[in-house]
Amino acid sequence: MPPRVLFTTVYNDSGELYDYIGANSRSRWFRFYWPRIQSFGLRFLKQNIPEIEILEYPSMEEYRRKLEDGWDVVGLSFYLNGTHEAIEMAEIAREKGVPEIWAGNYGALTPEIQGHFDKSFIGYAEGQVAPYFGRQVGKVIHPPLIEYLNTPFNVKLNIYGILFTTRGCGVGCKFCQTPVFCNKPTPIPLESIERVIAYYKENGINVVVIEDENFGGNRRHADRVVDLFEEYDMVWGCMARADYLRERIDQWADRKRRSGRLSGFTGAAIGIENLHQETLDQMKKKEGTEEIIETVKKLQKYGMGSIGYYMIGFEEDTEESIREDMTKLAELKLDITQVCVITPLPQTPLWNEIAEKYGIFDADYHHFDGKHLVWNHPHITPPRMEQILDRSLKTVYPWSAPLRTSGRVWFSAYKYGGLKGLGEVASYITRANNFDWSRASRLLDANI
Repeated sequence: MPPRVLFTTVYNDSGELYDYIGANSRSRWFRFYWPRIQSFGLRFLKQNIPEIEILEYPSMEEYRRKLEDGWDVVGLSFYLNGTHEAIEMAEIAREKGVPEIWAGNYGALTPEIQGHFDKSFIGYAEGQVAPYFGRQVGKVIHPPLIEYLNTPFNVKLNIYGILFTTRGCGVGCKFCQTPVFCNKPTPIPLESIERVIAYYKENGINVVVIEDENFGGNRRHADRVVDLFEEYDMVWGCMARADYLRERIDQWADRKRRSGRLSGFTGAAIGIENLHQETLDQMKKKEGTEEIIETVKKLQKYGMGSIGYYMIGFEEDTEESIREDMTKLAELKLDITQVCVITPLPQTPLWNEIAEKYGIFDADYHHFDGKHLVWNHPHITPPRMEQILDRSLKTVYPWSAPLRTSGRVWFSAYKYGGLKGLGEVASYITRANNFDWSRASRLLDANI
């Protein structure tokens, strides 16, 4: 008889889901909402190992009730800032007599968890977990992952499918944990990608967001995925390095123009990280600031969406230098700008460097969320950094930003699709608010 295994995220008693735009906005007026409603990692595990059960973002009460069902194993999937909750949940499971407690996701890299868990899984764990059920995972099956864009009035603007084409990253930026978590990028099989794209299309979802950390790292594989999007007439965007995008934007925009349809490439998220080349070189970013900005402007030239990731609080930063950088960053007029305070993460080169040179004073991992200063910065205090971050987010995401984005979307729809394009965008709102979540968020038939 196979073991009874429950995998769960850490509990959430606030009743509020994590909202990506809310975490990077201080707008007191209208803004968009992008809530995280599914655990991507747990969905991949459940899709490929159907014997397990998963619990996503439960309250503590829901978690305690679930433990009453009796389990051979309870696995906690968490990030660094959820470490304290994960340890608390592990102790509760032991009190309930659960024989084995496992840790997974990036939180498994945290040294302090040792002794609280019987086993830690580093990397994407389908292949590591499957043998407990007498299985082998050959070709990973991609599960449906569905999210939506919302408004303060609870009128959804769009519904879209999330896609991973490759998992892992070997670039080696010194602030990133992925080279430790999974430093060998592994492509998702094309047949699995096509299967989930077809599933989205069948369920009325024709917008896909690729959340690879480095879409285009495997050029040949990425290009074949783009061909699939064209075959299924999908609208899509991606997270990608600027060098890959610069090679392809003109081609993708020309495809879109010649098709006379709204489908095709619609925008990208890019790691700008910093506007100073010496800082990028220090972080081993392996890209140039001028090339990154050129890519952003090329996106905007074609009316494409642009999201930028940026970090503040490097050791040479001062309050004045950050203010100047934010003014320049705001001039790029990105749709969304994620601004994070540079944060040392366990098992990264940055962690070792900062710990040795300045010292990491904060032991509360809740603060290791990219929004707090947790080390002894030579020029800025932690309370002052919170004020600087607040001001920075207001600078790069003013009250006019959502209006600017909305105008761009409608103008681009008309530019590439004419009146049909405008009708297509209007249909997104109808589809999103009439979507049958109970039917279309079910996992694919695994057939394994």
